[in-house]
Amino acid sequence: MAAAVVGAASVLVVEIQLARSGTRLPDLELVLDRPGEGRRVVWLGDSTAAGIGASNSAGALPSQVADGLAGPRVSVLAVSGSRVADVLDDQVPKVAGLEPDLILISVGANDTIHLTGRGAFRHTYEKVVRALPSGVPVMLLGVPDMGAIPRFAQPLRAVSGWRGRNLDAEVRQVAAGTGAIYADIAGPTGPPFRRDPNRYFAADDFHPSDAGYGLWAEAVLKVLRNFSLP
Repeated sequence: MAAAVVGAASVLVVEIQLARSGTRLPDLELVLDRPGEGRRVVWLGDSTAAGIGASNSAGALPSQVADGLAGPRVSVLAVSGSRVADVLDDQVPKVAGLEPDLILISVGANDTIHLTGRGAFRHTYEKVVRALPSGVPVMLLGVPDMGAIPRFAQPLRAVSGWRGRNLDAEVRQVAAGTGAIYADIAGPTGPPFRRDPNRYFAADDFHPSDAGYGLWAEAVLKVLRNFSLP
């Protein structure tokens, strides 16, 4: 039994190293600010909010969501590679000065693969939400289907999927406890990502493509339309 456990752990270590050595996409310089006096939408989080995987600014998640909200002014503070602790320390302090009307947060994928504990993840995420300007609606995007990622071989893919579901459950709890809005990402987008990875994943087989972010945007907008926003 001990040998089997050690063997499985060794396989996971090798698969993690291979996954990390895969294709790395360049950071995308998002050009999203639009003229006018419309409401200000601020995005926090990781590479999915920073647009990594999109072919250009128009294909990025913040831009596609903005298109569905009739073109608000958008500020993206998200940084590729961020975990929830990075959002708290580096991004939250910049929010108040932007005077947002809506804040969206997409984080959790990096916490999944870097083994952030469930309790630490939830506690830090709660601190993120409670540190944001009061009275401003906040949407928390759920953790995506980490078990759909083509770059991950088995059993790493299965382990990542399990870890992602656990952290997604914590995001739900944070939303319920803080009054934030929760948007399920894995539920509506996971199946199509698994059925057609060539379409919905970018060239690195990790981040969503333009089409993949389009599915995410639909999931976000479906939830936002049920709320009366500023």
